[in-house]
Amino acid sequence: MKESNNLINRRKMLAVLGAAGVAGAAGLSGFGKNPDKQIRNLGKIADAKTKFKTIGVLGGIGPQATIEFETRVHDICQRLIPPRQNAGYPPMVVYYHRHPPVVIGENMLAKLPIEPDPRFLEAAKTVGAASDFLVITSNGAHALQAEIERVAGRKVLSMIDVTLAEIRRRGWKKVGVLGLGEPFVYTKPLEALKIGYEIIDGVFREKLDGVIFKVMEGRSDEELVAVGQAAVKALRAKKVDGIILGCTELPVLLRESLDEPDIINPTALIAEAAVKFAIA
Repeated sequence: MKESNNLINRRKMLAVLGAAGVAGAAGLSGFGKNPDKQIRNLGKIADAKTKFKTIGVLGGIGPQATIEFETRVHDICQRLIPPRQNAGYPPMVVYYHRHPPVVIGENMLAKLPIEPDPRFLEAAKTVGAASDFLVITSNGAHALQAEIERVAGRKVLSMIDVTLAEIRRRGWKKVGVLGLGEPFVYTKPLEALKIGYEIIDGVFREKLDGVIFKVMEGRSDEELVAVGQAAVKALRAKKVDGIILGCTELPVLLRESLDEPDIINPTALIAEAAVKFAIA
């Protein structure tokens, strides 16, 4: 009996998420010693037969982070897929959701226990109907991954999973995590993996939350950047091996720091994983 398309796609997705192959630096699991060359060959085949998978992007939380993801996807396509006018890219459907993904309190943070905003699930359903798999351009929204997959009828290529895989690839034992509010989408799985972590808390975290909301509005003033840099400095002082920029606004805010060796940018990781999955 032939395997169903969903099962085949799930197995391919698991290969993309393998610890040896999330960011391209270590190659894709199953693609041998020269993964980028083999990916390019796959790109030629896929281009000729128009067999790219359609990337569904559940975005808009916030807008600048989604734009950053789109830009990275196109840059990666230009590196991995033979360019031919506008044909050297997988199809991509992007939905800019204009509300929080969860029910929020007066502080604009999620109420506990987490409850999805019905409008966000409706957006997931819309994107799922037009795509082969989903990417969510928000770290925190991955708390709803199972519910999103259920209503969309599509698997989510997880930003959290690719980031954790990169941490394992680097062999980090203690990780600093920055995010909006309590970054439990990372701290809980880090605990499960028995990897230590540090976060900022108290007034400092409230201040960073306020900065993140301003970045969503399109601001990147020097004083806002300074707060982000101070947060990174505070975690480095706790002797971590490296730091996850665990809110997609933070790579936008700290653009000048993204090449520093102890910084992990989940947006970059999921963009590369999405392109490779779309052409594999």
